[in-house]
Amino acid sequence: MNNAELLQAISDMMEQKLDEKLDQKLDQKLDEKLEPVYIRLDKVDDRLDKIENRLDILEVKQDNTIKKLDNTIRKLDDTIRKLDDLQLDVKTAEKNIHRLQDEMETVIEIMKLNEMVPQ
Repeated sequence: MNNAELLQAISDMMEQKLDEKLDQKLDQKLDEKLEPVYIRLDKVDDRLDKIENRLDILEVKQDNTIKKLDNTIRKLDDTIRKLDDLQLDVKTAEKNIHRLQDEMETVIEIMKLNEMVPQ
C-alpha cells in the first residue's frame, strides 16, 4: 500500500468517524428540541385515552337507554292494544244496552196493551 492509498484510507476513516459523531450530535440536538413535543404528545395521548373511556361509558349508557326505550315502546304498544280492545268492548256493550232498552220498551208496551202495567 503506498502513501496515497494510506492517506486515502486514513481520510476515509476520519470522515466516517466525523460523520458518526455529527450524526450523534444531530440526533442528540434533535431529541432535545423534540422533547417538549414528545411530552405534549404524551399528554394529548393521555387525554385521548380518557375521552375514549368516557365514550365507552356513554355507549353503555346509550345502549341501556335504548333497551329501556324499547321496553317502554313494547309496553305502550300493549297498552294501545288493550285500549283498542276496551273500546271495542265498550261499543259492543253500548249496542247491547240500546238493544236491551228497545226490548224493554217493547215489553213495557206489550204489558201496557195487556193492561199488566198501569198507564
